[in-house]
Amino acid sequence: MTRRERRERERAAAEAAERARTAGPQQAPAPQQPAGSPQPSAPQPPVGSPRPPVDPPPPTSDSWSPRPTPSQQSTWHSGASQAAGGRPVIKPASRSAVRTGSGPVHQAAAHTQALPASPAGPGGFGSGPRHAGPGTGLVGSAPGHSAPTAGGATAQSVFAASAASQTAYGNPPPGGGQTAGGAAAASAAGSKRTDRKRQTEYEPLGPVRGTIRAFGELCITAGMVLILFVVWQLWWTDIAANKDNEVLADQLITEWRDNPDNELPDDPDTPYVAEPVDENSGFGIMYVPRFGDDYYRTVAEGVSLEPVLNRMGVGRYPSSAMPGEVGNFAIAGHRVTYGKPLNQIHQLRPGDDIVVQTADGYYTYTFRNFEIVLPDATEVLSAVPMLPDYKGKDRIMTLTACNPMFSARERYVAYAELTDWTPAGDGAPESIADSPAYDKVGGEA
Repeated sequence: MTRRERRERERAAAEAAERARTAGPQQAPAPQQPAGSPQPSAPQPPVGSPRPPVDPPPPTSDSWSPRPTPSQQSTWHSGASQAAGGRPVIKPASRSAVRTGSGPVHQAAAHTQALPASPAGPGGFGSGPRHAGPGTGLVGSAPGHSAPTAGGATAQSVFAASAASQTAYGNPPPGGGQTAGGAAAASAAGSKRTDRKRQTEYEPLGPVRGTIRAFGELCITAGMVLILFVVWQLWWTDIAANKDNEVLADQLITEWRDNPDNELPDDPDTPYVAEPVDENSGFGIMYVPRFGDDYYRTVAEGVSLEPVLNRMGVGRYPSSAMPGEVGNFAIAGHRVTYGKPLNQIHQLRPGDDIVVQTADGYYTYTFRNFEIVLPDATEVLSAVPMLPDYKGKDRIMTLTACNPMFSARERYVAYAELTDWTPAGDGAPESIADSPAYDKVGGEA
């Protein structure tokens, strides 16, 4: 049914109800009073006056009786007061409360429509508010009056039209129950809830998805392990190597202080050359003011990673000369990680001092130049660097480190020449005498 047809049907039902209300029921003749019976003491209301309000009979279980509207109650009360005064009453035209149209508001109005009282009969009393007769579902009259057939049929048509419109909108009928549309909607809602429950259940992984997930978890685990390794390599190894370097330097200073009697050569201007020590043993402390006032590293015998280069500072190549000896005093050290003793080797400038302290005294080397070579260029360790066939007569110091940083594909080589030597009893040279590094370590010797 279209909306237009529904509106026309509701309008026709409302017009039929209005006609039935306007026509009113046929009043029955007033009963005859027997001769000689006493007359009632109360005066009878004039013919045509509205009837005073009468309490409606209690509704039964099979009836449907709407409550009188406020306009009807006011009409009844005003009519009763005017009849008591003895003046004629002009009844105003009543307006129908039925509203035509579509929607829940009009449907509710069709169900709650109440018909006003009918005109008074010959006996002086009109019919009261109409109520549904028991078991009939029709609109009836007050007690003592008969129910109009036309009005009952019209009420039935109004009720049927309202029920049909509610069914068209998918609402349940007044008497309860469920329409086919409501049942379908409830079934659809239940199926949606079931689908949601099914969607929350986890489906088993197939072999491909399981393999991909396992591979992803392994990659995440490997990434975390790699991050931890980098933190350990770049940060923790520096802390551990610096601590070991401090301990070794303290041991050397303590050993030199306990053995003050050193045999020096007759010529104090000639540097004293000590005998090589056992491998993996420390024998000196190196200071480089260019690397910082607090910089110092211990010098050990050998160039093995463990324990020399990773924990003891810098190491001397066993085939090279000792400090102060004619030839090439060559040492090696890390440029990154494990305390990075030669991290700033590229900061050296010609004329910078490099001081090596031993039990015999202080050897001052002055930086001269540098070069970058391949890892297999062992000629830099010769008595005369890059000229292995010459023995030479200079006292040279060579420092080697990896280049570039975080890579070992090249070697950075720095050359220095011995320019001063100071016996241990004469104190430290001026370049390191006032430095915090010497005060912390070597100053106590």
